[in-house]
Amino acid sequence: MIRKGLYAAYNERDYECYETENGCVKLISYDKGDVANGFIPYNDTTFIKEVPRDAVEEVFFVAPYATYQNETFGVSAASDGRVLLTTSEKEKADKYHFQRTDKYLYEKRVVKGRSEVNGEKTPYS
Repeated sequence: MIRKGLYAAYNERDYECYETENGCVKLISYDKGDVANGFIPYNDTTFIKEVPRDAVEEVFFVAPYATYQNETFGVSAASDGRVLLTTSEKEKADKYHFQRTDKYLYEKRVVKGRSEVNGEKTPYS
């Protein structure tokens, strides 16, 4: 699974999250064991817990990227051992045979082992 989006560090673990209108943070877990930590079932596979903003150590945004043939690309998704690379740079897209999927977006699926996937963590306020 590729980490992408907004996360919060809470009790020494990172959770997907979103901020609520009342200034709290809703934590999202896919681990049923978190029910013992106060998470409540949202559905069969997802559990949520609302906590005050000051109860989390930090809130941050993760933007995944991959190095493919010594170039850096955004990562949109990963499944079946493949990674979906993205770029808005036409020259790079042409050089590596990306497909145009939108006016300024090019994509290419590559085998996960041919690219090194990382995530850039940026503080969120």
